[in-house]
Amino acid sequence: MPSSAQIERAGGAHTPPVASPSPKTLRRLIGLRLIVISTLFLGVLLIQVNTQLILPLRSFYGLILFAYGLSLLYLILHIRSLPPNIQAAVQLVGDLVIVTGFVYATGGVFSPFSFLYLTVIVVAAAMLPAGGVIFAGLSAIAYGLQAVLMYYRLLPLPTTLEGIPVSPSASRVLYQILIHIVGFVLVALLVSYLTSSLRRAHTMLEEETERSKQFVALTQHVVRSVGAGILAADLERRVLYINPAGVSILGISNVDDEIGKALESVMPLAEHNWGLIAGRARNHAMARIEGTLERSDARLGLSVNPLKDERARVVGFIVNFQDLTELRIEAERERMKDRMAATGEMAARMAHEIKNPLASISGSAQMLSSVGGVDETGRRLLNIVVDESRRLSGILDGFLVFARPGQATHALCDLGRLLNDCLALLRRSDEINAGHELVLESPERLVILGEEHLLRQIFWNLSRNAVQAMPDGGTLKILAERRDETAVIQWRDNGVGMSEEIRHRAFEPFVTTQSNGTGLGLAVVYSAVREHGGSVDIVTTPGRGTTVTVELPNVLDQA
Repeated sequence: MPSSAQIERAGGAHTPPVASPSPKTLRRLIGLRLIVISTLFLGVLLIQVNTQLILPLRSFYGLILFAYGLSLLYLILHIRSLPPNIQAAVQLVGDLVIVTGFVYATGGVFSPFSFLYLTVIVVAAAMLPAGGVIFAGLSAIAYGLQAVLMYYRLLPLPTTLEGIPVSPSASRVLYQILIHIVGFVLVALLVSYLTSSLRRAHTMLEEETERSKQFVALTQHVVRSVGAGILAADLERRVLYINPAGVSILGISNVDDEIGKALESVMPLAEHNWGLIAGRARNHAMARIEGTLERSDARLGLSVNPLKDERARVVGFIVNFQDLTELRIEAERERMKDRMAATGEMAARMAHEIKNPLASISGSAQMLSSVGGVDETGRRLLNIVVDESRRLSGILDGFLVFARPGQATHALCDLGRLLNDCLALLRRSDEINAGHELVLESPERLVILGEEHLLRQIFWNLSRNAVQAMPDGGTLKILAERRDETAVIQWRDNGVGMSEEIRHRAFEPFVTTQSNGTGLGLAVVYSAVREHGGSVDIVTTPGRGTTVTVELPNVLDQA
């Protein structure tokens, strides 16, 4: 993908270099030359056959044979892959010799075919750097030399068809040489200028085309790479385009099947009418809405804008949309984090203020119960005070663990071993009955960098909560696995489940479904998981069970 600097440099004005003639051009030039020579040969034969006179055509035959020989030489040079510029120069010099011979054979300075020099000059200007000027000079030299040699009788004078020699005068020779030199140079300059302009225009067109392709490719890459969905539709609400993110959000299996369909069938929204939305876009108005996708119940945030052509006419509309589910989950996590932080700060302050008076109350009640003169009813009441004080002290200790997990000293922790220890303790607890089944599926070694004490709190609280959710028995399955550099552990039970309200508030202190629970277990779990830089999530269905997923980073390859 080109950089923006490269794209900008591509638009700079510069004079393009003269390219070498391509092998295809050289082959065409050889073929065209053979066609012209063969046509000339056939013309001479027809003239010779259809006339009674013996015409002086022997020089034409020699010229034609010479041209065929040169063409054979050109083919050999082409097959041997001689540099294109050298091949072109050799061919043009040969053409110059052939044209000079043809002009001489048809009258020299009196020949009407001296214009053939111009064809050589034009081809040279188009194929070689400064070729037009160079071959204009060579043509002028060839023509002038031929005229001078004829004037001084160093070359045999050409004859008319009746065999009468043609004798040029000095003034005629001088006039012909001057007019041809001027004509050759002017044509060379004109053709060179036109060729350079054409080449420059062609190069600029190629650059513009390439730049357009680059911008189109860049736009396509951007549209394909954005995380939000992008959908384009025409004014009749027929779908024209959906980017990959939009295909994923809409749950489309084959995007080609959806192109051309009505927008109502591709993106059906439960609360909105696409006809009204499209009408607003048609009137150059932007619409921001939220809607529920009927096929998946996903909550989408949409921005609908008019799609305009280069004349600012509305030809359709663009729908930018995003799945708000993950955003809402993340927002809920942030709100939970803020609530937990506030609750933790409050708990830390209250715990210190309450624990000391509570210890005094408990100690005083124990001393009173041991003093004589207290009847059985009073002693029972004092024991209740002691027991409740201890329970409140336990709650405060839980608050302190939740509020300040402590400065964790992370070390290597084998999650499989910790989970096995947790289930071993749970099997010996009074909460397990014959109807409970505890299953653990874990790799032989799953090691992370963590705090063992906090990890044991996470595993114990989640396992105990799952068992408590199945008072009449059930199956608790704990699944542990590694996903990239993250350990993923799930607690799955088939217990009573939670309501949606309880699930949203499950990690808040004092939120519990157990009559004798403190509601601190999941709060401590949340705090400990966050201490490890992980995440915890709950999926539940009332009456069918709950799945709690904990993700812990920093999985290590070594034990």
